[in-house]
Amino acid sequence: MSMEQYRALFVTESEEHLQFISNAILRLEKDPEDAETLNTIFRSAHTLKGMAATMGFKSFTQLTHKMEDILDIFRADKIPVTPAVIDRLFKCLDMLELLLEEVRSKKDLNLDVTSVIAELENISPAALASNFTEDSMPDKVGEEKVEVGLSELERKNLDSVIQSKGMMLYEINIYISLECQMKSVRMFMIFNKFEELGEVVKSVPSCEDLEENRIGNVVSLLFLTKASRKKIEDSLEFILEIDRIDIKQIKNVSDLPDEKEIYSDSAGSNETKNKKARKSESTQMVESRKIKNIRISTRRLDNLMNLVGELVIAKIRLMQIAQFEQSQALSEVITIIDRLTSELQDEVMQARLVPISHVFDRFPRMVRDLARKGNKQVFLDISGGEIELDRTVLDEIADPLVHLLRNSVDHGIELPQERKIYGKKTAGTIKLQARRERTYVLVEVSDDGMGINPDLLRQAAVAKGFYTEDEVSKMNNNDILQIITLPGFSSAAVVTDTSGRGVGMDVVKMKIESLGGTLSFDSNLGAGSTFSLKLPLTVAIILAMLVEVRGEIYAAPIANIVETVKVNPNQIKHIEKFEVINLRDEVLPLLRLKDILESKSSNESVADDEEISILVVEGNGKKAGLVIDRFLGQQEVVIKSMGSLLKGIKGFAGATILGDGRVALILDVASLIG
Repeated sequence: MSMEQYRALFVTESEEHLQFISNAILRLEKDPEDAETLNTIFRSAHTLKGMAATMGFKSFTQLTHKMEDILDIFRADKIPVTPAVIDRLFKCLDMLELLLEEVRSKKDLNLDVTSVIAELENISPAALASNFTEDSMPDKVGEEKVEVGLSELERKNLDSVIQSKGMMLYEINIYISLECQMKSVRMFMIFNKFEELGEVVKSVPSCEDLEENRIGNVVSLLFLTKASRKKIEDSLEFILEIDRIDIKQIKNVSDLPDEKEIYSDSAGSNETKNKKARKSESTQMVESRKIKNIRISTRRLDNLMNLVGELVIAKIRLMQIAQFEQSQALSEVITIIDRLTSELQDEVMQARLVPISHVFDRFPRMVRDLARKGNKQVFLDISGGEIELDRTVLDEIADPLVHLLRNSVDHGIELPQERKIYGKKTAGTIKLQARRERTYVLVEVSDDGMGINPDLLRQAAVAKGFYTEDEVSKMNNNDILQIITLPGFSSAAVVTDTSGRGVGMDVVKMKIESLGGTLSFDSNLGAGSTFSLKLPLTVAIILAMLVEVRGEIYAAPIANIVETVKVNPNQIKHIEKFEVINLRDEVLPLLRLKDILESKSSNESVADDEEISILVVEGNGKKAGLVIDRFLGQQEVVIKSMGSLLKGIKGFAGATILGDGRVALILDVASLIG
């Protein structure tokens, strides 16, 4: 066993604790009298300290220990919880994040925690004079000790060793803290200490159970050594999250019970219970210890998703073969394979889904810091955190949401005195919401701030050379709003740490569209703005409509398709230089894919007098009709990256492999009609 194998577990557990503490501190700032929140923060910090000490991360241990000191003073009501104190606790969390990154990357970042510790100590030097120690923690023993029994052969061998080598036998009971999160690591550290002094003869739970983390809160063992009791106690002195250790010398091996007589249940030992009852209780104990959840690396999930994708491609090929062969038996097998593949695909997709709260939970702290920095009062209202998204999608939306929230705080919400003049509450509200709609998830960031002034956008667009005055005068307000997504555009008069550098909304738009989603927004001057992100549930396997254009096959995501229609050529009209059709009293612009894609093939699929096939699509809040040669039908497609050389080419979101081995490009509808 090596401590290295626990590094990943430590990082994962610590990330969860740090996020929990961050959110809890925010709750405490709103309600400084909330004793329960304070207690939960303290317990989490205590656990972090113990985990770090076990792993030997000294700086991490020192900082969490000092944080624990401060929290203990709070718990004793010795000092009030003020915003300034909260700021220092957040600084402590920021440093812990950096220390955790140091652990994760295995790189020495030369981090110095002394200044952060000094800031914590300055909160109340007098109160911190008597440092909090492990001894001040109340004992929390949740189980009775379990005796270690010996078989007759074990008893004879042990007695022989003691007599011949002059060694001493100790019975040691180790009571692990109920709050300990890494019991197996803790016991590993203890056994390492024991190996330096002697030999562990037998333990309950067994060594195998300890390695598999099948541990309660009490471990009993027999230890053979020449060391004194004092030396044993000293060797275990600095191992944390141990409530107490009882050491008793066994002078006569015959005093130890026979292992056949040893058993226990949840209520304690009872010699009158029969063997059948003991067997039943043993079975229940084994059942309760069965592992119900495991951690799987994202790399394995990605590999599994790739394999499922290849299986889908092979399934489609089999279905094509079955249609050609006209074999009843083969068709029946294909039906079963189709069902099993779909179920497998669904299970893998479910395994990849992660609650969007994993991203949302990062933002209360960020919004709080931005608001304090800008002397603003902001309330962040979060809902829909339980909505699940594919891990790949979730990883990519964090940065766009950061941009939108920062803009809401910096550009949207007014200063308290300004809001008061406008008849608003001094504290602005930003809403971050997620909800499921059909085959996609809608995430909205809205605020009740000043909104976007279209006249100011016009002035900024002209002043910065994006458009002429004549061009902006012809734009309606909705068109003007789209200006904010242009690369390098900013309407901010002053460049700040938060915004004004012209980087933001264009990045958001590009990122969302690269995921196959869309960005739309609306704003009312004086009332606020709403930004909507329409996101696919997954970017791995999608349902698409296959279409043909001059002999080439393309795939259009079903999520972007409104309907399919066929029209006579004489139904196509011209407005200026653009082709349009009247579809149920709606003027629909037409785009001929063969022209957009600059297809050079001479293989025309339809004659000029035949009906024209049109794919009615929607993206970026716009609708258009894509003129194609013919429809080939719906099909699941596995999205493959086009590689770095073709990345960024307008009009394509990726590629897929068809059942016959041909490659088909996947259309990026939003960029085609945008």
